[in-house]
Amino acid sequence: MRKEIIFTGFGGQGIILMGVIIARMMEHFPELEVTQAQSYGPASRGGACRTDVVISDQRISYPKSSRPDVMIFMSEEARKKLLSEADPERTLVVYDNTLVKEIPGNYKTFAVPATGSAEKDFQNRMVANIYMLGATIELINPGSFEVLKKIVSQSVPKKFEELNIKALEAGYAYYQANKP
Repeated sequence: MRKEIIFTGFGGQGIILMGVIIARMMEHFPELEVTQAQSYGPASRGGACRTDVVISDQRISYPKSSRPDVMIFMSEEARKKLLSEADPERTLVVYDNTLVKEIPGNYKTFAVPATGSAEKDFQNRMVANIYMLGATIELINPGSFEVLKKIVSQSVPKKFEELNIKALEAGYAYYQANKP
């Protein structure tokens, strides 16, 4: 088993944090190996940003994704720049349909209103990344939502912990109601 996930968007959306949280979560599954690699443009806020997570039951020799199973797009710029890495036969393209209007081509897709829901339901777009994690955890590592919840609690500032957990739960509920 090998699963490759790419999270991508722009700096300031918490893209790197998404990958770090998933990598930390995988520490609770000792039978699996995990790597997390990140890159971002010259501007830490607003520039292109990406994090790759590779999960495997075998030794991982290369820490980046070469054949992504899941790509998560949180911005239109990221979609334009990186969609070509997706394989229409293999990759599930998940996108924040508040910020990315469409996925051209013949890809398997799952639209998630992460930013729209974060703004509407929580009056805080800063939790869109955590909402997206809730909406995609079953695609990444099925059955691990409770472990993810614990890691999110440990990974966000205490004063925002409750807000982030509510966003995570809302994203998970969205997935349950709209499974791809």
